[in-house]
Amino acid sequence: MRSRGHFSRRQKFVIYGALGLLWGSGMLWLVFHYFLQQRGPFGNVPNPAERWLIAIHGASAFVTLWLGGWLWHAHVAPWWRNGQRRRSGMFLIALGGVLIVSGYALYYANDDALRRVASTTHWLLGLLFALPLLVHAMRSGRYRALQRTSVLQESHQHHLAAAIEDGTLARRIRQQHDSLSSLDDR
Repeated sequence: MRSRGHFSRRQKFVIYGALGLLWGSGMLWLVFHYFLQQRGPFGNVPNPAERWLIAIHGASAFVTLWLGGWLWHAHVAPWWRNGQRRRSGMFLIALGGVLIVSGYALYYANDDALRRVASTTHWLLGLLFALPLLVHAMRSGRYRALQRTSVLQESHQHHLAAAIEDGTLARRIRQQHDSLSSLDDR
């Protein structure tokens, strides 16, 4: 049974899988859009893969938004009340918020200048998002490793205390057995 705020391997797989698909599709779209354009009869045309990559990116963004609501309830709120690792969590939340707003602006902004700012902000922060997420995840793993070590040490101390008590009990039983044996010999 996991405590609130910690995830099972399956939950981590879903979370990191959705974020990986989101990040990977966005990164590949950038590569295809800026470096792998095709030549048409009238100049450069978008690579056909861009259409599929942006569709995958949009679908994984919806999944990630849904997971974000679940993460807020299952992970952010318990750790926020705990008071630990708030800075890295707040940074990820703020970064995610800017990515959501800039992604929204890419679809609905009518002004070309605003769209360019939203586009540049979105892909720059999107590419950089992997780094603080990795740091947050690695710090979380280190925290759990320290917590497990602490639990193991407490468990070892408990077993040691029980063994000492058992040794005392065994010594008393031997003494009683010896005293009863000496009575039988008389």
